Amino acid sequence: MQCCPALFFVLWFKKMRKVQDRKEIVRQVSAAAELYKRNLVGRQFLYIFDGRFIEVMYKAENFLHLTGVGTGLSAKQFYKYAVNRILSASQIEFNAAHPYDLCVRKLQHLCSMTGLATSECFMLEEIKTNTQLYKFGTTNLDFTLCFGVDSKQDGSYIAQSLRDENCFAKSRDVYIVTHILSKQNDKKRYENMLYMDKASSLAELPADVLPMMEPSLLEEI
Repeated sequence: MQCCPALFFVLWFKKMRKVQDRKEIVRQVSAAAELYKRNLVGRQFLYIFDGRFIEVMYKAENFLHLTGVGTGLSAKQFYKYAVNRILSASQIEFNAAHPYDLCVRKLQHLCSMTGLATSECFMLEEIKTNTQLYKFGTTNLDFTLCFGVDSKQDGSYIAQSLRDENCFAKSRDVYIVTHILSKQNDKKRYENMLYMDKASSLAELPADVLPMMEPSLLEEI
């Protein structure tokens, strides 16, 4: 049985639309990967809240999970291809575990992750999802980054999951982040004050944080 011209056109159009959608996803993923590498990878971030603090790293191998995209590539390969803009539409896939609609929603926030690490946000404690319990996470009310324990570095956390929600209702406690500092991974002390809440001051930093900071920052106290 031959396919009628109208039906053939509809099927052809859907196929071409699907290809274009995948190409657009790849474009957005690559743009986000460049920002992720430039501003987050290779650095450590210190979040201060409730008189406490946690240290967080954004690792290259965690980028894939943050996108919500399915792929046959390893996490490191996916990140490398995206950063170098050689990721192709044929190397991504969507299925029940990686639904297309969820990926689209995540990509709306992916390029904003840098802002969440350098601006006003809330710290959530004990975020319980359907599949996992995250000890901490940050949110700007539009989306949430969930932090898991870094098994390779005691006491540190890594950005593991990007959720298209603020997760207030899923967390045990919520705190205002008062300060965010950063340093290069090869540095011993924090050298940049990225954010400080308007109602806070350097004098309110926890005593345990002071030895972790560069003297030049301490001079302002």
